[in-house]
Amino acid sequence: MKYFLFFLFLISKNIYPFKIEVVDIIDKKAFIFIAVFDHEEGFPYDGEKSVFQWKGTPKEVKKGISTNLPDGNYAIVVFQDIDENNHLTRWFFGKPREPYGLFKAIEKPKKKPNFLKFSTKISHDQILKIKLWEP
Repeated sequence: MKYFLFFLFLISKNIYPFKIEVVDIIDKKAFIFIAVFDHEEGFPYDGEKSVFQWKGTPKEVKKGISTNLPDGNYAIVVFQDIDENNHLTRWFFGKPREPYGLFKAIEKPKKKPNFLKFSTKISHDQILKIKLWEP
């Protein structure tokens, strides 16, 4: 009987995946891209190598994007595609030319972000706010 009650407790408990919200959006019309990485390869510029990718409007991302990812160690990159080419446009030396943000960034990064520095343990039910920085 106690196993049955424990089972009922488990299925009744709501567990929501973590959500991502973007703040300080620069352009109210340009699409926002989000990439969540669980490994160093491709971080931060190659979203194709991420475990989660999302593209949508600023209005959608203000409400929060649910990732459906399990608890884990992740680094999150966000950028706004001002020139509408579906990737983060950078200067020849690698600095972004479009608004971008990183989870855990307290100030705008001055060089290419390191996965180990910007990755962190993220668990369900968290709402992560990421600030967009001017290029």
